[in-house]
Amino acid sequence: MDAASLDLMERSWKTATSASGRRQVYGRTTGVGANREVQVDQALDQDLRLLRSHATGTGPYLSHDTVRAAMIARLNQLLAGGSGMHPDIVEAMSKSLAQDDLPRVHASSAIGTADLSQFAEIALGLMGEADLESGRRDPLWHPRPGDALAFISTNAMGVARGMAACRAMEHYIAHYEAVASLSLIATRGSTEAFDEFVHASRPQPHQASTAARIRALVADHEWVPRRVQDSYGFRALPQVLGPAIHSLESYSAALDIELNSAAENPVVSADRDDVFHNANFHTQALALACDHSKLALFGVANLSTRRLANLTEPAFTGLDPFLAVGPAGSSGVMLLEYIAAAALARFRNSSAPATLGTVTISRGTEDHASFHTQAIDQTHECIQSANEVLGCELIAAVRALRILGVSLDPITPLGAYLQRASSVLDPNSLDRPLTQDLENAVDFLTQSHGLKGI
Repeated sequence: MDAASLDLMERSWKTATSASGRRQVYGRTTGVGANREVQVDQALDQDLRLLRSHATGTGPYLSHDTVRAAMIARLNQLLAGGSGMHPDIVEAMSKSLAQDDLPRVHASSAIGTADLSQFAEIALGLMGEADLESGRRDPLWHPRPGDALAFISTNAMGVARGMAACRAMEHYIAHYEAVASLSLIATRGSTEAFDEFVHASRPQPHQASTAARIRALVADHEWVPRRVQDSYGFRALPQVLGPAIHSLESYSAALDIELNSAAENPVVSADRDDVFHNANFHTQALALACDHSKLALFGVANLSTRRLANLTEPAFTGLDPFLAVGPAGSSGVMLLEYIAAAALARFRNSSAPATLGTVTISRGTEDHASFHTQAIDQTHECIQSANEVLGCELIAAVRALRILGVSLDPITPLGAYLQRASSVLDPNSLDRPLTQDLENAVDFLTQSHGLKGI
């Protein structure tokens, strides 16, 4: 927080105060929503009423890390100098973050046109009017006239949650490549489909780099391919995973723009000594990018079910059906296909575009929404389902390699990955419940330690 940013905030505050004395300014000289034509007293009481009425949420409380990330994101936006708030909000938020005892914030309420209720709850926490996480109250901030709408006119909660979703997707993709590589070895698949020449011939974004990472993972391990070419679960992996990485990259870039923008309504220009009413709070760009990411990820998870099916087939592994061990007719990992299919069905439902929603609220004055918040909710559900599918594939791949007696040198990145994954999976291949294995596999896939060296 440099002096220039704080100086810009000071000038912006003075500009907003001055503009309110000579023209109509939404949320300062008027009410909000359908009350935009209602003239209001510019005394602090109006701001307090606005914050108290808007601090209405539902659902469970958000995690500490989520609220913290949202407050940091909002602080960064405020320092862009477009809100018209006095710089003392910076000190209050910084102190709250330093104490690490944050306001309690409900998960549900926003529809992608500003996180109004969630930041109103944060405001009441900063003001000492609502309990913090510890149960105590600590008045760190005393709003000034005009601060209320300026503070809550933000999508910082969506930015924080969207970035968490991006991190989770990046994490999933890294595990995905490693698990797919294990399956490739277990089925003695062909690496020809990952050859550099193939992807230079059709340079779609991230296709060549995806193939290169698979080549690097299996480079230290040799086998004779069983087939001239494999099923799409292997052969089309770069063509399916590449677009998902590209969509994730686009979503992350859109979130970065939002994180560093002054997107308040109205936005204040100290240089032009005026305020500008706008709709920069509308997150259509974020919602579309988020929808694209989860739709692209669905195809990736779908390929995982195809590789799982290959792992259960004797023609691909040379082993008994379903990787069964024991008397004839043993079921082995048969039920994993059911589990994966159910998870993929949930994924399919959650991947429906949230941006297809429509709404008209506040007496018709707000007649469109992006539903970015709902897109993020869906994305987290999709990632959970994707990890369940991948967990099923991981169990099957590890079991196949064990039965085949294939050991990978733990000095290699993929060998070390296999060693870590194997350590959380029961080596007993006789028919038994695989519930604990699946729980362990999903937990492994959501932890970062498994990716060391990958």
